[in-house]
Amino acid sequence: MNEVGYVVSPEERRRLLEANKAAAQFFRRELLRSRGTWPESYLAARGLRHVLTVESDWKVGYAPDTWSSLTDHLRAQGFDNGTLVRAGLVEWTAQGDAVDRHRDRLMIVARDYRLSPVGFIGIAPDGRAQAATPANTVHRPTNVLIGIEEQRDLLRQGAVPVIVEHPMDAVAVTWLSREMGGQWAGIPTCGEPLSTAQARILRRHTPGDKVIVALSGDLPARRQAAGYVADLAMFFDRVRAIDVPAGAAVETMQDDGARQLHDLLANARPLMTYKISGRRYGGLLQPDPDPPGSVPELG
Repeated sequence: MNEVGYVVSPEERRRLLEANKAAAQFFRRELLRSRGTWPESYLAARGLRHVLTVESDWKVGYAPDTWSSLTDHLRAQGFDNGTLVRAGLVEWTAQGDAVDRHRDRLMIVARDYRLSPVGFIGIAPDGRAQAATPANTVHRPTNVLIGIEEQRDLLRQGAVPVIVEHPMDAVAVTWLSREMGGQWAGIPTCGEPLSTAQARILRRHTPGDKVIVALSGDLPARRQAAGYVADLAMFFDRVRAIDVPAGAAVETMQDDGARQLHDLLANARPLMTYKISGRRYGGLLQPDPDPPGSVPELG
């Protein structure tokens, strides 16, 4: 039985994980070949062109806009259609043909508490990021995280996890961290609320006792991020926050505002000393003029 209560044999789990690993390698190869396409422009516009190099720690991939490129590739490697369907990589058409489930998306591997590759996050041309893999015997969207495997060295050396909304924000934080001494590790929620299971996974792979939450976007997004304090406080002694200026994403500060982002992270304050104000445009986060008393476990 796996961590979410589904019965899965060791052999079944092994094959599903192998299929996801092989798919990730295929997607990565396709991205590195995708010169002159929207993924290259998308990454370049955000100052993240380094993702297109083989040395990049974030092995972002690309699912091509074809019907069966991935299916044909994995079948040639010995995977049968049943395994690929159960892994969430392939789907059946009404005519009974096996075709690629993922098309024309940037793809990032999602991992479970063991850091096994159990699914993918997809990023559409409009920038929207969401779980691309349906729930199955090894993948549940609320029980996976992305970014830990890519930054295990940073976390082991004491980097502070930074909870952000978008995967590209996390990539920007990683880039800044590696440029400035390895102080932080970006962990994205991909538009969904952080779950208790995800907070537990993060704590399992974080030696330190501090975590930072980046509050950005509109008022609902900021309120959602501020709500992470309850789950994070169960596992981290120090839960802090940074206020990303209204209208700016962390990723857009990577080139022009690296120093600004550095200063925000270096001066993160306890999350409980902030309040969310709806009176300012965008729900700007403001320091609370009358903050609550000292709460040691959140300091």
